[in-house]
Amino acid sequence: MAQMYPEHAEPLKACAAMEQFNVDYCASFAEDAGVHISEKRADELRKRGEHFARKHDFAHVAKTAIRETPMADRLYAHLARRAGTAELKTLGDDLVNHENALRDWLRSVLDGESDGGEKIFAYLERHGITRQQVLNRPPRSAT
Repeated sequence: MAQMYPEHAEPLKACAAMEQFNVDYCASFAEDAGVHISEKRADELRKRGEHFARKHDFAHVAKTAIRETPMADRLYAHLARRAGTAELKTLGDDLVNHENALRDWLRSVLDGESDGGEKIFAYLERHGITRQQVLNRPPRSAT
């Protein structure tokens, strides 16, 4: 999407970095629970998301994400409430914050007053990923 909408390239790159960070973040918990996350399946889901984004305009993709993220909020909030460890509670809370950051940026764009993804960048920075690291990352190859 960053190539399709260069006016939103920086926050879109940050969104991609935030998604990848969260996949990696969750993977260690899954591994500890004996759950295997197939790279093949993850790649299939990424490709499906890329196809959806290329097929629709920015507003449609944003509205779809805004409509769908409250479902994830409920799941992540439940995880945080029912967590058996401080680490799982932190994960749940972080994932809720992730969804809010994404949704807030998308709403700001649709309202015509983009906040530049500041909450997304702040989320990444809280996890040790700087704005420069995000912006200097090579783009994923389109598949």
